[in-house]
Amino acid sequence: MSINRHPVSIDMDKFLMESLRIVDVAKENDVVVRILGGFGIYIHAGHCGDCRPLQLRLGRLGDGNPAFTDLDLIGYSKQWGKIRDVLEKKAQLQPDRMINALYGNERLVYYHPQHKFPIDVFFDHLDYSHEVSFGEYKKGRLELDYPTLGLADLMLEKLQVHQINTKDLIDMIVLTLSHSISESPEAEAIDAKHISRTLAGDWGFWYDATQNLAHVKSYAKQVHGEGKMTEIQWKELEAKIAKLESIIEAEPKTDEWKVRSRVGTAKQWFKDVTDL
Repeated sequence: MSINRHPVSIDMDKFLMESLRIVDVAKENDVVVRILGGFGIYIHAGHCGDCRPLQLRLGRLGDGNPAFTDLDLIGYSKQWGKIRDVLEKKAQLQPDRMINALYGNERLVYYHPQHKFPIDVFFDHLDYSHEVSFGEYKKGRLELDYPTLGLADLMLEKLQVHQINTKDLIDMIVLTLSHSISESPEAEAIDAKHISRTLAGDWGFWYDATQNLAHVKSYAKQVHGEGKMTEIQWKELEAKIAKLESIIEAEPKTDEWKVRSRVGTAKQWFKDVTDL
C-alpha cells in the first residue's frame, strides 16, 4: 500500500506555520514529537542568511514553494497513545485509518484537515538503509532540540541513505554550511563525536556515511564550478567536511565493526528500503 506524495499545495510560510502548530500543540500536552528530514534542516538553516539563496540556486525549493511532500515527525513509543490522542483530538488531524490499523505500532499516518498534506509519525528510531535510534521517553535524544531533531541526528538521517539523491546532498550541504562542527554537544553545532561513535559500531553505516560525505564534496565541487556556490561557501564546506571526516576516522572502532570490515562489500551491508 502506498501514499501519493506530491509537493504540498500551500506556500512555505503557511506550511511552516502549520507544522510548528502541530508540534506546539503536542508540547502543550506533554507529548514529545520532533520534525525530521529536509524540512527540519530547512528550519535550522533559517538563521543562515546565505542558505536560502543557495537552496534556491540548487533547486531545493523549486520556485519558492515547498519542495516537501509531507511533514515527518518522530516520537517515543511509550507515548504512542498520547500522541494519537493529541494529534487527533487537539491538533484535529485526520487519521488514515486503514494504514494506522495495519502499521500503527511502527508508524501513524495523518492528513492536515484543511491543506490535506500527509503527516507521518515514526517511533523511537528510523530504520531505513541503516538504523538511527533516539532512545526512550525522558532518556533519549528527542529532547535535545526543538522543534526538530538535533543537528547530529539530522545529519545521521541523511548519512544513512544507501542510494543518496540530489535533495539529500543539498540538505547536507546546507546543514553543514549553516552550523559549526563540534566534538561535544553545543547549541547550534553538529556534534561530530555522536556521529563518529554511532558509525564506530556499525561498519555498514560507516561505509555508506563516508561514501556520502565524499558524494557531498563531489556535488559541491560540481555546483561551485557551475557558479551556484560561492568560493567562500565551497572552501567553508570543504573544511567542515574534512573536520567531520577526521573525527569519524579517529574514533576507535568496535570489535564488531572490525570483524564486519573484513567482509566489506562482498556481503550486502545495507537494508533494502520499502515504504508505505
